[in-house]
Amino acid sequence: MQCPNCGGHMGLEDAYCPYCGSRNTFAVQHQSDMARYRNEYERTQQEVLENTSFVQRNGSWLVMLVILLIALMVGLGLQFNAWDIGYSIREKNVQNDMPADKVVLDTFLEQGDYGQFVGYYDANNLYLGRDDSYQAVHKAANAYTRLLENLVVVNNPDAFPYRENYISDVCGYMAEEYNDIFTLEEQFSYNREEYLPDSMRVYVDDIRERAGAIAITYLGFTPEDVEKIPSLSKRKLAQMIEEGIAS
Repeated sequence: MQCPNCGGHMGLEDAYCPYCGSRNTFAVQHQSDMARYRNEYERTQQEVLENTSFVQRNGSWLVMLVILLIALMVGLGLQFNAWDIGYSIREKNVQNDMPADKVVLDTFLEQGDYGQFVGYYDANNLYLGRDDSYQAVHKAANAYTRLLENLVVVNNPDAFPYRENYISDVCGYMAEEYNDIFTLEEQFSYNREEYLPDSMRVYVDDIRERAGAIAITYLGFTPEDVEKIPSLSKRKLAQMIEEGIAS
């Protein structure tokens, strides 16, 4: 499956995305679904064992084996289909609630509260809905909130004294975040009108303006450097960020 935040590949058992570190809300639900169906399977198996005792007393081994095989097939079928069943239910619920959710999302965007926007979007699994118009701005807003978090980290060099070269690692993360914010058109070029409609561009532009101000104020960038961000490689961005912090 793909991470809804960065698009990277992750497994159902991964609690966090191995690429961007975002929490995998599917993993929690998947484990819950599997536990429920596993209990159902064990209950069915117990009934089979009880029936087996009855059959043994009557000497019908063939009937016992048939019952056992049917129970096992039912249990395995429930386990294999647990994820698809749970996903379909969640997707339908999200779609039904989307009109009300859109009101909340639009309010957060109009207020420029991108952290609340991302939190509400993720907590309610809105990436399961059929309205894709929020996907690009969600990616930009998510990158912006992570950028702020990492800015706090690089401004507290004593926070992780035990971790060698952690500043370089964080600068690499920040380069990824700037790339996500400033290259949305390229990332969503396959269906830009659907994923990045004109109604969302005002918020993307605001996020870019804020991210650019951070680069100038805290990372030593010039306005000309900010304009070049879309054309810079992530490695070059990380180098410029690290040099700006050091100076």
